[in-house]
Amino acid sequence: MAKSKKYRQRQEPTPKTPEPELTDTDREIECSLPKKDLFRVEETAMYFRTSDSTIRRWAAHGKLDAEKPGGQMRITRVSIVRLRMSSMLSKRYA
Repeated sequence: MAKSKKYRQRQEPTPKTPEPELTDTDREIECSLPKKDLFRVEETAMYFRTSDSTIRRWAAHGKLDAEKPGGQMRITRVSIVRLRMSSMLSKRYA
């Protein structure tokens, strides 16, 4: 008897939701970033003072939104601001 193989079912990609409006605190944090929409992994790592591999891991786990235009990973500005805000709030209420 042949063993049956289990395969993962292909999941449909989820549609992206529109980006939420930024609050005043978000805008203050955003001012510390250069004026562009996408950042290289290295730039994002320097901003968070961490390694490139950590930024790639955060993107893989969904902490940061990433795009790959031309095959190079780029991190969105909004996701950088959102992660910085969440880390500030967690430190404040810890």
